[in-house]
Amino acid sequence: MMMELSAYRDIFIEELNDQLERMDQSLLALEQSPSSELIQTIFRAAHTIKGSSSTMGFKEMSDLTHEVEYILEWVREKKPKITSMLIDTLFRALDAMKLLRTEYISGSEYTNCSSVVSEIKALLGKPAGPERNTLPALNAAETLLAEAAVGAGEQLIAVSITLKEDCLMKAARHFILLQRIEAVCGTVISVSLFPAVTQGADEDERYGQFTVVAAATKELQVIQDQLGDDSDIQRLHIAPYKIKFSKEAERMIDTPEVSAQQANPKAEERGKGTPTVRVNVERLDHLMNLVGELLIQQTSLADLSTAGQRSDPARVLPDIGSVSDHMGSIIKELQEGVMKTRMLPIDQLFSRFPRLVRDLAQKLDKDIELLIQGGETELDRMIIEELSDPLIHLIRNSADHGIESPAVRVSGGKPAKGRITLTSFHEENHVVIRLEDDGQGIDAGRIKASALGKGIITEEQAGYLTAQEAVHLIFEPGFSTASAVSEVSGRGVGMDIVRSQIGRLNGIIDIGTEPGKGTVFTIRLPLTLAIIKGLLVKVAGRVLILPMYNVAEIVRIVPEEIQVVQGEQAIINHGRIVPLSWLRDKLHYPRGERNTKTIPLVIVRSVDKIAAFAVDEIIGNQEVVIKSLGAYLGTLNHLSGATILGNGRVALILDAAYLVSH
Repeated sequence: MMMELSAYRDIFIEELNDQLERMDQSLLALEQSPSSELIQTIFRAAHTIKGSSSTMGFKEMSDLTHEVEYILEWVREKKPKITSMLIDTLFRALDAMKLLRTEYISGSEYTNCSSVVSEIKALLGKPAGPERNTLPALNAAETLLAEAAVGAGEQLIAVSITLKEDCLMKAARHFILLQRIEAVCGTVISVSLFPAVTQGADEDERYGQFTVVAAATKELQVIQDQLGDDSDIQRLHIAPYKIKFSKEAERMIDTPEVSAQQANPKAEERGKGTPTVRVNVERLDHLMNLVGELLIQQTSLADLSTAGQRSDPARVLPDIGSVSDHMGSIIKELQEGVMKTRMLPIDQLFSRFPRLVRDLAQKLDKDIELLIQGGETELDRMIIEELSDPLIHLIRNSADHGIESPAVRVSGGKPAKGRITLTSFHEENHVVIRLEDDGQGIDAGRIKASALGKGIITEEQAGYLTAQEAVHLIFEPGFSTASAVSEVSGRGVGMDIVRSQIGRLNGIIDIGTEPGKGTVFTIRLPLTLAIIKGLLVKVAGRVLILPMYNVAEIVRIVPEEIQVVQGEQAIINHGRIVPLSWLRDKLHYPRGERNTKTIPLVIVRSVDKIAAFAVDEIIGNQEVVIKSLGAYLGTLNHLSGATILGNGRVALILDAAYLVSH
């Protein structure tokens, strides 16, 4: 029986992803415009998950969705007002279901979801029972905050407080205590209410018992002493709080296609999963037709070969050339068809962000809407998976640093509601993703002053930096203009991660900003990382390949055009100083004699940086299939892979992002 269930495991995970996504989107819509149809949609999704989970023997998921079903049925029958409390509780239940899904894929220990169940029962007026003191689970956004705090050397603590029965205005006392906890600890990550409330009880009673997860640098006893002197507190308990998964696991919560090897390489049974892609049947039929045509041409080629052996080979050469041309056309079409099977609409990534923006708006006390355009644009699934973190960082920075508070926006003549627009479209062989906000923009002067104060640039460099170059300093490691570390950003790590990850995808990111008007981040990415168009160059007798989407320009110069700027070689290209390196020196190849009067240069761009590399010869460009070098050669940061040329020789593919940044 277990083997039979294992055979259906991938189908179960795929269906689970679909239903969780449907619940997420419907909950967001329900919050904006309550309707019985949306309640029914969420109920059907929860019911489907409960049934399939029960069949697979996944009791934790089945029990949790049973409670979600129960509260949705109560909403259908009683038709209460759809409050933010109800929506927040359903979202926490959804986060717990996503976490269980990830743990089921990885084969790790399952999370105790009793705290979410207690919240649901509290809304229904059921006794919460002994489970109500269970420490709360963090959702995806809160986990990012917690992991950033741990990375900064802070410890996570859970502060559980029960107010006295005779405490007046419990809600007011609750918020005062939250301010005290923030003042003592520094960062409040999560607040969970665990009230023992009967149906019809005073709303104020909901705040009688709560747990706060916070990040702190002080000892537990010191925090206990500073918080324990409040006369309205009946019980105060402070204990360490441990998060159970890493950033990789958090990314898997939001990523539908994830392999078990990424989550837990040692998981043997439940961890065995393979990434899947849904393919339109028409595309498969088209590929089968192309394969059929290819077989016909192969037969024709074999017949011509036999005929050539029996008679004069020269007579069949024209026919062989014709068949070869036809096969080349079919292979090209077959290649394009296969690549399309790897493509997914980028909406599979964009659809995760409305929930993120909602949570950020609540946490920052701002009014923000997210507009999504071009979700049907298709992109290689591998790029989509790697693109999640950079876009999350950009959205978080737009919400925190870009969009102003409602009061500031109104005073500046703007609508109180801020807007973040996420757009994608095809441009030649690239996909362009544009993230735009109508916030306060980026002040180049402030950026330059902050970078100077942090030692990122020198006084001399600050003197000749243009406003556009100064704005790009936000991508430097450790850069931040935040006066204090907030729950959302300010640690100076986010934008550096964005640049490095976009560069790793062979992409380019650019910034356009206007103070007081807003900021636009434009990302250009290749359609796929499997087959690229490469520029073949010769260096010290070796053929090397540079990805064409990183090649900005090919020029030839004479040695007299090389200048020395701050002790380094450089050239002037379109009025801009571009650093110059000899590729043979960077790769530690032997120097040879140069017989030409001019020097061929390849100007390479990666993310926001540009550099010129001198080579011995420009051969030309062609499409190449990237092959991994494996782990046997160790870490080779300057290489992204290798390919086999038409003559059977192996050519190395250079990592332009690494060469430019180093």
